[in-house]
Amino acid sequence: MVNINSVYQKVLTLLNKEQRGYLTPQEFNLLADRAQNEIFENYFHQLRNSNAKIKDNESYTDTLEMIQAKISPFVAVETNTSVASGILTFTNSDDTYAKIINIREATSPAANVENLEEVSINEFNKLTLHGGGHILNPTSFFPIYKRIGNNPFQIQIYPTPSDGATHIIDYYRTPSAPSWGYVVVNEKALYNSNTSVDFTLDASEEEPLVSRILMLSGVVTKQQDAGQVGANAIQMTNQEQNS
Repeated sequence: MVNINSVYQKVLTLLNKEQRGYLTPQEFNLLADRAQNEIFENYFHQLRNSNAKIKDNESYTDTLEMIQAKISPFVAVETNTSVASGILTFTNSDDTYAKIINIREATSPAANVENLEEVSINEFNKLTLHGGGHILNPTSFFPIYKRIGNNPFQIQIYPTPSDGATHIIDYYRTPSAPSWGYVVVNEKALYNSNTSVDFTLDASEEEPLVSRILMLSGVVTKQQDAGQVGANAIQMTNQEQNS
C-alpha cells in the first residue's frame, strides 16, 4: 500500500518548488487513479517481456519474481453458477476483471476437465462449425470459450455446460480507485485519513506514482516543464530496470 497523502504532498512540493502550478484535490484524485492504472497495466507488459529474459538465480533480484510479487495481491477467485444456454455471466462489476487467468468447471468430473481455453470469435466459429462428430471439435474435457459481451461481461462456452454448472474463475482484479479525502477549514483543504483511500500498489511504487502524476499534471496545470520532470524520472527508472 502507498499512502495517498504522502504522494500528494510530494507532488505539491515539486510543483510549487518552481511555481509550476497547483493541483486541486479533485484534479489530483483523477490523475492518481489514472497513474495507478497505468502502472498496474504495465505489470502485464513487464511480465510478458520478463518471460523472454534469462532468469536470475537470485529471486530477490529477478525481474519476473519482482513483478509477480507486486501483482499477486490482485489475484482473486470467483465461484460462479450464472450459466444459461452456454452463456456464463460474470457476477462482479465489469471493471473488477482486469485480466482473466483461467476458468474451469467445478462440477463432476472436474478432476479430468482442462481449464477453458479462450479463442477468438473466428476460431470459435470454426471449431464449433462441424458439431460434435468432428475430430477437431472441442470436447467436455477440453472446452473452449469466446468473449461475447462487456456490459455485463459474458463468455460463451463450448461444449455447452448444464445450466447453473459451477465454474471457478481466477482473475486479476483492478486496483481500487485512490482518493485524497479532505475537510475544508478556513477555506483550505486539510487531509482527512478517515475518508481517504490509499493506493493499492506495492509500497515500492510511491516514487513512480509521484513521477507519473507529475507528468500527467503538465496538462492540467498547463506547465509543460512540470510534466517533463515526471517524464524524465520515468525514463530514468525504465533505463535502470532494463539495464
